[in-house]
Amino acid sequence: MKVKNVVHILAVSALSSIGISAFAAEEVTETPVATITETVESDTYSPAADRIYHHPILSQLNLTEQQKAQLVKIEQEYGSQRPLLNSQQRQTLANLRLARENLILNRRFDDSKAREVIAQEQNIWAQQRQTMADFQFRQLQREHAIYQVLTPYQQQRYLQLRQQKRDQHQRDLYRR
Repeated sequence: MKVKNVVHILAVSALSSIGISAFAAEEVTETPVATITETVESDTYSPAADRIYHHPILSQLNLTEQQKAQLVKIEQEYGSQRPLLNSQQRQTLANLRLARENLILNRRFDDSKAREVIAQEQNIWAQQRQTMADFQFRQLQREHAIYQVLTPYQQQRYLQLRQQKRDQHQRDLYRR
């Protein structure tokens, strides 16, 4: 409760220090720099063996110890860390959000600044799309390698379980 009150007091004092004059100004001349102060927690993954032993599909396939060892090696090779925006990209995007706000607050709209802000944002998202495409490519390689370790019966069961999982996901989406 005390932390909540402190956060509330800090937020109110920060907002009150802005002042109404910022909204009445002819044109905003300073470009504030956003500072990201919150701690961003990323998903941490268990060791490769845990990912195999607790995998919702693989754990149902009665894998041999040899198969488990091979799958652990595959997990170690490909990993499963989903790419996230790095801290510099998050900081740049925060600054660009402030630049957008300044464009709105200015009396005159600055076409060139607006195009520059949008271009910078698009560049960051293009980089992220490429990073995500690379990640998806490695995930397909990983899944192919895993599939090759399985016996024909396990492969068939693996495909059935994947389809069941997809069907359940679709049903869950339509229930919302």
